[in-house]
Amino acid sequence: MAVLVRPADWQKEQESIRAIREAVFVQEQKVPADLEWDNLEESSQHFLVFNEGVAVGTGRLCKNGKVGRMAIKQSARGLGIGAQLLNSICDFAKQRGLLNIYLHAQQHAQGFYTRGGFSPEGEIFYEAGIPHIKMVRQLN
Repeated sequence: MAVLVRPADWQKEQESIRAIREAVFVQEQKVPADLEWDNLEESSQHFLVFNEGVAVGTGRLCKNGKVGRMAIKQSARGLGIGAQLLNSICDFAKQRGLLNIYLHAQQHAQGFYTRGGFSPEGEIFYEAGIPHIKMVRQLN
């Protein structure tokens, strides 16, 4: 399996990014489209994951150190691709001098992020009607 994770250019590759997030968040998880797309798209560093040359995953890193919008197409789940994406985002953040990063994990995915080195912080809260928990990771 040839998996490639790389930084993506929002201006040039938003069609691929949007297609993945639309499929996962808007269609599958029923997140309203107006909540999925925000004013951080252009200022964030996006990432794309390719499996055998096909875009199957995406995520982003905001300037404030928040990891978000991580999505893997249903057909590519269970292959370790999400972990590769998360590691790539963390490595990128560390190379950019960030000391720690955080994310809002969907509660059902907390174990995935724990395995990725993140620790829960605070109480469960809701975003788009889905339970989340803040999780942080030190990058030193």
